[in-house]
Amino acid sequence: MRFTYILLFFLFFSFQFSAQEYKIKYATQLSAENKYTEALPVWEELAQTSLKNKANVVGILSRTIESSYLTENYRKTVDWFTKMSPYLAKEKVNTSEHMWCYYIQALKYSGLENRVNGAIDSAMNANPESVFIAELKKNSALYFTNLAKKSEYTVRVYRNQSKGEEFGAFPYKKGILFVSNEFNHNAVNKSYPRTGQYYSDIAFYDSLESLKDFKITEKPFWLEFLYKNLWRSIDRSQAHDGPMSFNPQKNMAFLTCNFSEKDKTDTVKYKRLQQRVFSVSGDVFTEIAFPFNSPQFNTGHASMDREGNVYFVSDRPGSIIEGYEWNPKTKKMDTLYSADIWKTKYSEGSWTTPERLGEDINTPGDELFPFISDWGVLYFSSNAWGSIGGLDVFSSELNGKRPENIGAPLNSIGDDFSYYVNEDEGKGYFSSNRDGFKDRIYAFNKPIFKADLMVNLLDCKKKPIKNATIVVTDLTTGDVSELTTSENGQTEALPLKRNREYKVLYAGTELITSDSATYKATQPISKNITLSADFRSYVSKITILDGDAKPLPNAVLRIFRKNGTTLSVNANKFGVYTWKNEGDSRIDSIQATAINYEDAVYRIPFAVQVNCIDTVYYSLRLRTISEEKFIRLEMVLYNFDKYSLRPEGEAELDKLVAYMNAHPKYRVELSSHTDSRGSDEYNMRLSKNRAKSCVNYMLSKGISKKLITAEGFGETKLVNNCGNDVPCSEEEHQANRRTELKLYTSEEEVLDNNKLKER
Repeated sequence: MRFTYILLFFLFFSFQFSAQEYKIKYATQLSAENKYTEALPVWEELAQTSLKNKANVVGILSRTIESSYLTENYRKTVDWFTKMSPYLAKEKVNTSEHMWCYYIQALKYSGLENRVNGAIDSAMNANPESVFIAELKKNSALYFTNLAKKSEYTVRVYRNQSKGEEFGAFPYKKGILFVSNEFNHNAVNKSYPRTGQYYSDIAFYDSLESLKDFKITEKPFWLEFLYKNLWRSIDRSQAHDGPMSFNPQKNMAFLTCNFSEKDKTDTVKYKRLQQRVFSVSGDVFTEIAFPFNSPQFNTGHASMDREGNVYFVSDRPGSIIEGYEWNPKTKKMDTLYSADIWKTKYSEGSWTTPERLGEDINTPGDELFPFISDWGVLYFSSNAWGSIGGLDVFSSELNGKRPENIGAPLNSIGDDFSYYVNEDEGKGYFSSNRDGFKDRIYAFNKPIFKADLMVNLLDCKKKPIKNATIVVTDLTTGDVSELTTSENGQTEALPLKRNREYKVLYAGTELITSDSATYKATQPISKNITLSADFRSYVSKITILDGDAKPLPNAVLRIFRKNGTTLSVNANKFGVYTWKNEGDSRIDSIQATAINYEDAVYRIPFAVQVNCIDTVYYSLRLRTISEEKFIRLEMVLYNFDKYSLRPEGEAELDKLVAYMNAHPKYRVELSSHTDSRGSDEYNMRLSKNRAKSCVNYMLSKGISKKLITAEGFGETKLVNNCGNDVPCSEEEHQANRRTELKLYTSEEEVLDNNKLKER
């Protein structure tokens, strides 16, 4: 009898042991097939038995933690890890970094932030080589900063009537396209083994159309079919489809879905993600090859900006290494890559080589769901950067700075992802599992950022510069706007975009220097920027004066340039000469010559500091020559009706001959005149004869004919009012019988510089 009891006892425990082994094998198989929803209750039963028997606690509970986390039972994850913790030290087992990551993230999901830092420290002690846990440690302080961060967003559930889960809203026509797993679109009932739900599809929803009153024959089938069911413009795959996005021009579409090929790892077959791309013309979608897909890694979540840059997610080789995992099949360590954001560009039918964004965006964690707004702002979700739950939404100006957490209420302790915004309207969508860890689409509003910029353009004398072009460049996108200054030197207001940095430039002119400024639009204000322009160059102006400080008209100037050349010019009728004192032709000195005055030289300063100077003024005063050398051409007078020289006239011409011999480079112009008595024709002939008499006399004294110009003007240029039939004294008539003298340069030189105007 005793032997019988012993045998029964042995058979009973043998049966229990066999049942336990069978359950472990069964649960392991379910997990290997990603059927975590079915595996979890089996593992939980095994975990209870393991804790009771104190056998293989860490091994069994690790698989229980894995199943609870992957089925989004985060509070269970925390509870099972807490029960396993006492056995870690006791059994001297280091739990893998995945278990610690599940635990830390589950603490966040469960709102147990007070336990997060301690868990991270313990995880680092257990896995000192873990890259991802080190990332969590680095951003642990940022985690608490983000927890307290608030924004001015308002959020609401956009659609709450779905029986399944949905996410990834993107505007399309008058509604949205989104991802839904509410419907089974396969001929055979087929569900995703990890969650037990249907595979996801792209659905269309028009909120206004769905509220219309339909005839009884149209409800509920047509309402269900048209506004909640499958969107049929693109053929679906046999697994997950979505999310979907369009470029700003709405002529390209991007759909993330599973490969049809399966990659077998041990006993598990994975269908990795691929990115499909389509050109869009009306309702016609034509597929374009995306050459960066591979069944060996995931690729998807693409978003294109208006410049043709495509941002997509991939855990391809070249992404940041997340860690390493032992592969029992190959007996080697496999490299695990994080999901990073990459960038390529589509132009004229070809793609550029993808480039991974830098570590100001990507981390050893996962960066997912990139969206590039019309303002060039990159929005994405990440479980790093101090996220307060699983995935948080971050924004980046792509300026090398750390991305900014959007803050509550948009971010929560759940997963917040798939962000879309119309920046100009301040409206958009995002997805979150914050309510019962069920993915839902949310709509949000945020304050519309209204800021503008006006530019005042002044010269250095504070005078407005009108009709000038101001160029404003958005340094993020490179977009250029041109503004024109009005009569008061001010432009119209230019709308700005939040957190954009702008360069404001006045390029200047040939005469006026440029000026620029930069401004970052961080506040919703009207900004007024003043640009000030100095004079790029200046005009020099010299006035030749007599002894009484009165201008000497037509003085001859000898210009000595820096490069060794010389130039002879005449001052104008006001005794003024102007020029640009620039370059190799810069003027070193000026010699002034005038009849009856001593020559004088003015040395021009080496340089003038150009600031608010447009004209530099100089003056040169000439001293009168001695009395005995003074030439009085008014003494070259003629008797009535005569053109022969009188002795006193010859004496004055002798002085002129002596002056010209002393100044051989100059020529003279002699102008002879008559009084008004006699006919006009006779007086014109008489004046020419008088001029000729002067020329002949000077020629007889050895002066070259080419240096003398003589002209007779008759009675056309009287110096008084003694015209025809006007009674005048002999002295008054004598004043009109004269020869005038002017001194000129002998060289035929361009005098354009003398035409410069004072500004």
